[in-house]
Amino acid sequence: MRAFVLTGFDAPPAFADVARPAVGPGEILVRVQASSVNPVDAMVAAGFFRAVQEYRFPAVFGRDVAGVVDEVGSAVTRYRPGDRVAGFVKREHIGDGTFAQFIAVPEDFFVAPVPDGVSTGAAGALGLSGVTALECVEAVAAGPGSTVLVTGAAGGVGSFAVQLAAAAGSTVLATARSAEQAEHLVALGAKHVVDPGAGDLAEQVRALVPDGLDGLVDLLKRVDSARMGEGEDAAHQGFAALCRGSLRPDGLAASVTNGGVPELLGGIRCTNVHSTPTSESIGRLLVQLADGSLRVPIHQTFAFEDLPAAFDRLAAGGVLGKLAIDHGASR
Repeated sequence: MRAFVLTGFDAPPAFADVARPAVGPGEILVRVQASSVNPVDAMVAAGFFRAVQEYRFPAVFGRDVAGVVDEVGSAVTRYRPGDRVAGFVKREHIGDGTFAQFIAVPEDFFVAPVPDGVSTGAAGALGLSGVTALECVEAVAAGPGSTVLVTGAAGGVGSFAVQLAAAAGSTVLATARSAEQAEHLVALGAKHVVDPGAGDLAEQVRALVPDGLDGLVDLLKRVDSARMGEGEDAAHQGFAALCRGSLRPDGLAASVTNGGVPELLGGIRCTNVHSTPTSESIGRLLVQLADGSLRVPIHQTFAFEDLPAAFDRLAAGGVLGKLAIDHGASR
């Protein structure tokens, strides 16, 4: 099958012909119809996780997926060939990912059924960002009467976090560095938009919420390190200062960059979110897509063979929401 793979740490990803995955007794083989490009995919390609995860070269990478069940293992009970599924694949190793024509996954993990009325393109751009946003919003207990700030809000995770927090009943503040980003976030449910380039962010937040935030969802990668764990001390200190300056004494924080260091945060409670894809969480998000309470803002769609261009677009910055990948030939 055709796949987009990593062959080593010193070579860029490239297309290659690799073996079609074998299906175990409790697995399903999914014919991939759609996926998306996420910042973590670029980090994987750059070898960022080499200190903590095994790269199984040639490593098919990519995490988001939507498609149709092509084959089922002998013990599978949940799915039949032809069923539509979508989700987010996160393994202990780097490899066996979704930038391919087929992927084998356990029937009870990583994917959930796609409801009628949900497009394949939207489902394929939902998983990683949606699950991460859901975990963040739940970690800060978003709900009626609470006030939640989402930093780095214009991208994929932030676009979902703003929607989910607003739908839960929170008053949502979001950061934006341009009028275009601000318009995007207000349309998704943000009540206030704050430009972190216009002055101290905590001071701007306190001007809007004098008593402090109930929740802070922090999505900013504050250091451009080559490998996980390198040069992060100043970033952790910056995150802690933002928490101390903007949260109420009993406020809650969530970080996607392992920013929550207890000795820096004092008594502030912070959850370092690591994005665990389950059929239950993915299914909940897909139902919200179907009932219209959540939408996938797709900035641009690329063909599967144009994946390198999609990564270039991601690197250029300024993406509002998601970059979707159409695996057209697999349909």
